[in-house]
Amino acid sequence: MKSVATLGDIAEVFSLFHDGSIVGWTGDNDILTLKIDCLYLAERLNADYEYFNLILYKIYRLEFDPWTDPSENNKHFKNSLGEIFEAELEILYADVKDSSVEISFNQADPKYNYCGGNLYLACEAIKIFDQEMNEIKIDELKSICNNYWEDWKIKNK
Repeated sequence: MKSVATLGDIAEVFSLFHDGSIVGWTGDNDILTLKIDCLYLAERLNADYEYFNLILYKIYRLEFDPWTDPSENNKHFKNSLGEIFEAELEILYADVKDSSVEISFNQADPKYNYCGGNLYLACEAIKIFDQEMNEIKIDELKSICNNYWEDWKIKNK
């Protein structure tokens, strides 16, 4: 099962998906699969690919702290998977904070009363898969990401 296990590695995986979005999920706190829509990286594996799958194993912390309008006194942590992932969440960055990974997101759908938030995650391990469920090692994902940004720099000089 074990692929990426340290909090630092988990934070790095989410950071590599910068500007990608969590667009779907299945499972529970034992095994949770997140569908990460990240076209600019996925198409580097296969021109027809649009997303990746992350499988999180043995989650022992999962809380979402939404960024709400401070004038509305209705801020509360979201703890259920359905509540956390009901809106599409665009990944900004991730970092280790207080024995969890803090992942910051934007959220653009006006039907929700928040514009983003911080997800606090701790789990035993995660695995990264392409759209066809072929496993991708973290070093391979880093290489794909680094190559994308190097190409981007050249194109945008």
